[in-house]
Amino acid sequence: MLYQAVKRLAGIFFNFLNFLLGGNLPPFGSVGMIVEKEHRFLVLEQQNGTVAFPGGFMRWSEHPEQTVIREGKEETGLQLRPIHIIGHYPKITKSIYCMSIITMVYHAEVISGELRKSIEGQPCWIHEGDLRDKLAPFHLAMFQDYLRYREASIHKA
Repeated sequence: MLYQAVKRLAGIFFNFLNFLLGGNLPPFGSVGMIVEKEHRFLVLEQQNGTVAFPGGFMRWSEHPEQTVIREGKEETGLQLRPIHIIGHYPKITKSIYCMSIITMVYHAEVISGELRKSIEGQPCWIHEGDLRDKLAPFHLAMFQDYLRYREASIHKA
């Protein structure tokens, strides 16, 4: 609950700052990661009941691949290794509570660690067949692109 309140306040603050700057504040950079293991996918069950791929905002002077490693550890307890970038996804919002972002999504793999809950939600593995119905449209587009990437990778091998 506190996390959601802070998230909304951050959205209000940055949108107000954007207003003061005449709309010249660029979207924030973020990363997402799709991790597949035995036809199951690593997701976060969030407190509001939604399911999302792990990810988060890039820090100042942080490379997107470093963000994958940091956010993966923070949100899931797992040490992840980015393998390949799947694509980039803009999310433009007019809501005062949300920030416009551009998300770079990576295919990643688990190196080590154990799942643990974070302020973002409970990490878990969901079977591919069950995942499609649980993802919001923003994450579903990422998932569909990942499936195309996976299919193309299989044909290359």
